[in-house]
Amino acid sequence: MVRPLATSLLALTLGAGSALADVTPAQVWENLQKYSADYGYQVSGDVEDAGGTLTVTDAVFTMAGEAGTTSATIPQMTFQETGDARVRVVIKGDMAVDSRFTVPAPQPDAPADAPDAGTDAPAPAETVEMTMTGTIKLPDNEMVVSGTPEDMLYEYTYPTMAFDFTLPTEPGKDATIPVTGTVTDLTGSQRNVAADGGIDSTFDMKAAQAEMQIDALVPGEGAGGAGSGSMDFHVAVTNLTGTGTAKTPGQSFDLGSQLAQALAAGLTFDTTLTYETLQGSFEVAGKDDSGQDQNAKGSFGSGASDIAVRMSDQGLGYKAASADAKAEMTVNTLPFPISYAVRQISAEMLLPVSKGDAAQPFKFAYVLDGLTFSDAIWNLFDPTSQLPRDPASLTVDLSGEAVLSQDLFDPALAQPPADAGADAAPEAPFAPKSLTVNKVALDAVGAKADIAGTLEFGDNPNEPVGKLNGSFEGVNGLMDKLVAMGLVPQEQMMGLRMMLAMFAKPVDGQPDQLTSEIEFREGGSIFANGQQVK
Repeated sequence: MVRPLATSLLALTLGAGSALADVTPAQVWENLQKYSADYGYQVSGDVEDAGGTLTVTDAVFTMAGEAGTTSATIPQMTFQETGDARVRVVIKGDMAVDSRFTVPAPQPDAPADAPDAGTDAPAPAETVEMTMTGTIKLPDNEMVVSGTPEDMLYEYTYPTMAFDFTLPTEPGKDATIPVTGTVTDLTGSQRNVAADGGIDSTFDMKAAQAEMQIDALVPGEGAGGAGSGSMDFHVAVTNLTGTGTAKTPGQSFDLGSQLAQALAAGLTFDTTLTYETLQGSFEVAGKDDSGQDQNAKGSFGSGASDIAVRMSDQGLGYKAASADAKAEMTVNTLPFPISYAVRQISAEMLLPVSKGDAAQPFKFAYVLDGLTFSDAIWNLFDPTSQLPRDPASLTVDLSGEAVLSQDLFDPALAQPPADAGADAAPEAPFAPKSLTVNKVALDAVGAKADIAGTLEFGDNPNEPVGKLNGSFEGVNGLMDKLVAMGLVPQEQMMGLRMMLAMFAKPVDGQPDQLTSEIEFREGGSIFANGQQVK
């Protein structure tokens, strides 16, 4: 559902500017239809050509796939010559969006005495249809296009973009969730250059603010309103910006089901979004399954943040960072608010997407720096402040190479083998060949750990070969404090110390510093500091 809707908005709000300067409005409309078809849409509408102005009434853009159909209807579009070698495109009326898709029907729990299905082939799964509807309002919108047929620049201005959607809650249920939002002072441009049968695009945008709100009621199914509740959610970002590039191949693909083929043909996408601040709040109220009140409310926010996504046949990359994040929540079952703050948080991921015999790079990195909790949380288990409450940090940085036996976006990847049972999971297409632990580090409650190393994988991924080296500081002191606080009994701590001694040894002259070398050898054996442990 998400991918067809996202491409709908792209094609209809930005793609409408794929018009040609020094051409007639009829040619502009024709170009828009071709542009939409390149992204898998069928386009229809009633056309009235008055020469200098072309009007399309009830323009419908439809994408149909195996899982369902998404359509967007625009009451009226006008294409008007400006008299200065440009074309002005305006959307009139509210854009209506309708997405209908099928999902597996909920299955009732089988009785305990139900006969075993054995190895018989499972019956075809029942499906139900789910529907998402909504409108998009673009008052005073304008798109102005200039350039040449081979090199087009279109600039758009949307003083307000408001959306109002109704989302389904779960399969087989009539309850829905209303989602509304507004983007203000949205402006931007996109340049499309014909190249190798496709289009090379560069784009940029900015908006003063973007906000979204959910105000939902959930009906209860139990006696006395058990299970019922309400939810209010609001989030807003300020000074939103976006830049990016894209390249389309000279072929038409349904990106909902043919993304793997499109990437192999040359589709690429690289975009970065930033915002200056994020502020949000939520409040939920209701009754649990036993009819008891359950209430919570809170707020969250962050400072400057950025998100980058890139995709091509070379891989799928994601990178995000945020500064000065914080959150606070109160719950009716707790006597104090829960709050925490993070100075800096970031994540990075790279995955191969195209199958091949050669190993391809992958990466996963995560940094949590400056994590602090409120004293109310600390006092739950450390009322006498025996543990240091300094900001904690966590770093995970992994990279390596793997062989992909199946395209990551192949729809068949989500389907179990035909001869497998109903609960069988699809076979993983990801076979690691090497793993580099660049850094795994933790600094919290007065203890530090730092691990690095490399591993190589042969035909059996469960038997790597390589070494991991670690250094640890403050662990013995932390254990002593946990015993003194009564959080861990002395008998259990003795067992933990014995286990730690198997894998780590003290540094000469520094009893609270430990080192460890874990070696994985051929055949599956494991050595810790030269002693075989497996």
